[in-house]
Amino acid sequence: MTRNMSQTITEDQVVTAAKDLNKDEFTRAELAESLSVERPDIKEGFRAARQAGKLEKVRNDDGTGVFKLSNS
Repeated sequence: MTRNMSQTITEDQVVTAAKDLNKDEFTRAELAESLSVERPDIKEGFRAARQAGKLEKVRNDDGTGVFKLSNS
């Protein structure tokens, strides 16, 4: 998918992408790749999903955040 302008990714798109990865844990980069966008393009949607309690940070692996879907 080719983009000319930044794309706004929503909280729901981030959560759906996380579910579609079929992984217990994932990084922001994996979510961005799944959505065919650059990592900065998911910032707003990712932040909204975390604030809504839909994503939880599990740990840092060498400075890379690792996240999971919340059980709530």
